[in-house]
Amino acid sequence: MSVVQRWSGRETRVLRHALRLTVRDFAEDLGVAPRTVTKWESGGEKHQPRPELQRALDTMHARAPDADRERFAEARTGASD
Repeated sequence: MSVVQRWSGRETRVLRHALRLTVRDFAEDLGVAPRTVTKWESGGEKHQPRPELQRALDTMHARAPDADRERFAEARTGASD
């Protein structure tokens, strides 16, 4: 089960920061162009990646080390930037 109901550009950015990845590295891990990640992030809550990329984001989150998932959870709730 996913921790995120529907990924948006905001959650995508929070995940990338929690994983401490550059846009380029994050995009490479997802198999998309860096420009795609930049568009998602700049779209904020309004932008939602395609369903297959939603699943890829779920997988990326699930495979992240515990510390990275904790950073993600804290940042999502506003406890941390």
